[in-house]
Amino acid sequence: MTGNGPGLLNAERRRTGVTAVLVILVAALALAILDGPETRVVPGFSNPAGDSAAADGSAVRTSAQGGGDALIVPTIGLNAALIDIQIDPDGVLTPPSDYTEVGYWDGSASPGARSGQTVVTGHTVHTGGGVMNRLGSVVQGDPLQIRFDGDLVDYRVRKVVTMTKAEVAAAAQDLFGQDRRKGRLVLVTCTDWDGADYQSNIIVFADEYRPV
Repeated sequence: MTGNGPGLLNAERRRTGVTAVLVILVAALALAILDGPETRVVPGFSNPAGDSAAADGSAVRTSAQGGGDALIVPTIGLNAALIDIQIDPDGVLTPPSDYTEVGYWDGSASPGARSGQTVVTGHTVHTGGGVMNRLGSVVQGDPLQIRFDGDLVDYRVRKVVTMTKAEVAAAAQDLFGQDRRKGRLVLVTCTDWDGADYQSNIIVFADEYRPV
């Protein structure tokens, strides 16, 4: 099921105060959403290589049918339904329960917003099949698209980084802060499976692409 996005509201209304929310978001991204659940084995998938990308691109190619909200990354065969996610009462930003969907934090900037940061997260599964298992394979210049409330927003990858959870927490203001003057897309998933837990995050930054 695709998410029913809240709409492309003006940037001021959609921007969340960093001082009120960032501490919770840091805890969520650095400590919660990229832990534990990704260790679950997804039926129908097998990846003996552990945390490496799925061998077959079709293993992560999920279809967002009907023109619903979606994240599209052609170079890694990703076309996944995009659903709204929120911070729960325990201060955790919970990703979609479906490992083939990605989650848009609805407290972050809307896709295409001129300011703030649009935060999207999804699961990596160490046995294969997670929607973002191949996220680390994208490179600078790769095209991305977000279909959101009927609009299609084009992006180009600007930078791909791998950071430990401690580094993510220390840099949270720059990574996820909503006071950024120029809007950008931030994709987040986990990496560095050690047999029991994920030790790091892959973070992809992308700028909106507006052809001249």
